[in-house]
Amino acid sequence: MKLFNKTLILLIFCILPAMSLGFEKLVVDLKVHLVETANLAPAQAGATVYLMKSEWATVSEINEDVAVWMTDYERKKNFLGQQVVSLTLEVREPSGIRTGNLIKKQKITVRYRGGASDSTRFKQEFLNELDNLSQDLQIEAYFLGVKIESVLKGILK
Repeated sequence: MKLFNKTLILLIFCILPAMSLGFEKLVVDLKVHLVETANLAPAQAGATVYLMKSEWATVSEINEDVAVWMTDYERKKNFLGQQVVSLTLEVREPSGIRTGNLIKKQKITVRYRGGASDSTRFKQEFLNELDNLSQDLQIEAYFLGVKIESVLKGILK
């Protein structure tokens, strides 16, 4: 019986903490340059909502594991009438007031067709999180949030 109790105690103190560490979320700091803040607001808002709801990551400006810089924003319509939005993600080591060392840089593009009247096909709970944006920018944030979360998961996991 004593051996069983010692084994159980060993299990509780050694294995359970190791298991809980395995489920710790990665802390991401989403950053944009001041001159691109207005353009990248939908991307930052969409990525924040999706990362905060993810099982693997969270967003914070302090104690981050990585800094993700969003740059080179571009929005246009293509010949099919789709909205085409592209930007560059730079995954960097965390740093205080300077830019950390580059881990990976990736250009992402989303193409979608949709307007304010189309918003019923998007997750309403997601759109409710972005009520400070216009309906068109909410839809842009939706598509960018999905893409950014997916790309970062591929890079960081």
